[in-house]
Amino acid sequence: MRYPAAPPYINIRPRVGFLYCKLLFKLFTCLEHVILEVMSCLKGINLGGWLVAERWMTPDLFEGVQNDGEISLVRELGKDEAARRLDAHRGSFITKKDFMWIRQHGFDVIRLPVGYWLFEETPDFIDGEEYLKKAFQWADEYGLKVILDFHGLQGSQNGLDHSGRVGPVHMYWPWNKRKALQTLEYMCQTYGNEPALIGLEVINEPSDSWFLWRLMRYYDKAFTIAEQYLPRDCRIIVSDAFKPRTMAKRLLRKSYAHRIVLDIHLYQAHYLDNDPHATPLTLNQHIDVVENEWSSLLEELSSNFEILVGEWSGALPSAAYKSIEGGELVGVGTYIHAQQKLYQQRAWAECYWTYKAPGLGIWDYHTLDNK
Repeated sequence: MRYPAAPPYINIRPRVGFLYCKLLFKLFTCLEHVILEVMSCLKGINLGGWLVAERWMTPDLFEGVQNDGEISLVRELGKDEAARRLDAHRGSFITKKDFMWIRQHGFDVIRLPVGYWLFEETPDFIDGEEYLKKAFQWADEYGLKVILDFHGLQGSQNGLDHSGRVGPVHMYWPWNKRKALQTLEYMCQTYGNEPALIGLEVINEPSDSWFLWRLMRYYDKAFTIAEQYLPRDCRIIVSDAFKPRTMAKRLLRKSYAHRIVLDIHLYQAHYLDNDPHATPLTLNQHIDVVENEWSSLLEELSSNFEILVGEWSGALPSAAYKSIEGGELVGVGTYIHAQQKLYQQRAWAECYWTYKAPGLGIWDYHTLDNK
């Protein structure tokens, strides 16, 4: 950028002219910094439900299956039928045309959830690494960046269906943690130099009721692996485990704190499910949460870390949109805009959940955008 000298029509002595130029230089530098700060947040979207199957997003895939989690497909249907269904699903749910649509609609990055079973043959899952390789090819072709998200770990890191299996958390058992780190190392070695890779998330939404010490030990080992294989411009991303302030304090004690991005997931869709005594909020009250509570949180966290808002949505309890004239059709844009404005100010990147969720309204960005 060229910075202007003092205007020639001003009759000033050389020393004053030098100070004038110096002042202008500082002014333009500050303006440039502000502009970059405002425009620096990457616009992203999740490809949920594709390579980690979830019943609520793809119920047809789970037809005739009683239990949740991708593991149930093999256990209840058998290997052959599960492989047939998953191959058909993976080959059609997301295609090259979707990557083109995502780029044409202004997105910079995709967050791509994967489970460990994608990379190896196991008795209870169907592998499918070829689809991940296609994703990187398509992303590179259309100029999209990829956040590779280790979404399902051996033994399950949270006992929820999106980890691949529902039940107890067994990821911290020594043999499962060792296998998870081996899978992470394979991911870093194999995809670390992909041109489209902009970040690798070492775990998604972990649960650790033991005061986070087990998770912090995993982070120590995961960071060592990622740092060994990933280029310097590739972000190493860790989850806040839904305890953002506590996690931030723990991470600041680590020697690698400067090198990591903190992933935080922000939803207001489920609070009534989690607390039956909670009072339903109006849309304006939900927006107040964004503009006050979330704003304060992100301002605090972003003072020490780059922030990835790895999951967020326009979804709210139905009562919120009924509280305004025009309902959901009018209100969803207002709520989404309030969030995007905040993330633009405080986040390195934000990723809407999710790109495709047929029949699920606001959760399905592809349909939402077309409306």
